[in-house]
Amino acid sequence: MKELLRSFAKRLGGVRSNHGARAKELKIDGIKHAIAVASAKGGVGKSTTAVNLAVTLANKLQLKVGLLDADVYGPNVPIMMKLDRKPEVTEDKRMIPLENYGVKCMSIGLLVEKYAPLIWRGPMVSNALEKMTRGVDWGHLDILVVDFPPGTGDTQITFSQRLQLSGALIVSTPQDVALMDARRGVNMFSKVQVPILGFVENMSYFKCPHCSELSNIFGKGGTRKTADEMGLKFLGEIPLEPTIGEGCDIGVPIVMSKPDSEVSKAYFDLAQKVVDRLEEMSREEQSQPEIRL
Repeated sequence: MKELLRSFAKRLGGVRSNHGARAKELKIDGIKHAIAVASAKGGVGKSTTAVNLAVTLANKLQLKVGLLDADVYGPNVPIMMKLDRKPEVTEDKRMIPLENYGVKCMSIGLLVEKYAPLIWRGPMVSNALEKMTRGVDWGHLDILVVDFPPGTGDTQITFSQRLQLSGALIVSTPQDVALMDARRGVNMFSKVQVPILGFVENMSYFKCPHCSELSNIFGKGGTRKTADEMGLKFLGEIPLEPTIGEGCDIGVPIVMSKPDSEVSKAYFDLAQKVVDRLEEMSREEQSQPEIRL
């Protein structure tokens, strides 16, 4: 039995990345960086983080930004970004992303009926993601933010191998049950050789609007501790704030509706650290010697 388990684990670890020699083939023309916002766990605020990060990068840091909703089974970006029409198509049959708040957006939610269930198997999902990446006229982007689907299965691995990701931002709440899956997400990206930008802790604490007392509803410091244990960067804490959810429901990100709020300042700090990490990793990559056989 032990030998069987070892063999199974070895096969799991045998996933090959398409980075390296095929890196140029995997890049989308015009896109400098593509980053995954991921968690491997549903319900931790991954899409909310992706949306507010993208809008902050575009409006505060003045970058050219795209947002790809890769969560095919639960596309939420259209409602969060107030997008309610289908994309137009160019003469060469490429979709034109919809734009709001200075961010170019694409989602399967723009292509199907609002409440239609997507009962698709893996190959259909992979085909849809291919069309929403290379079948889109993104133009020139500094960063494409990819709202990654939860889990660590075939869809996530295939997407990681077909698109050259500059890095992955891991979103988690402080509680152990979320961090357990976040660790799995980190290990998945490691197997396909996608660098980890760092951890961000969502719903980190709640600040009482009346007395300013902090309450650690989901625990305290769990994400920072996990990042330290895994030798990864901890990029910040996003407070729990009711107006975040309200903004998502009406399609107005909190970084636009309340730009001076504590939450918006936290997203700005996160966005700056993400850009710094991308620049840092680019320098490290350029400094590595090229090996030719």
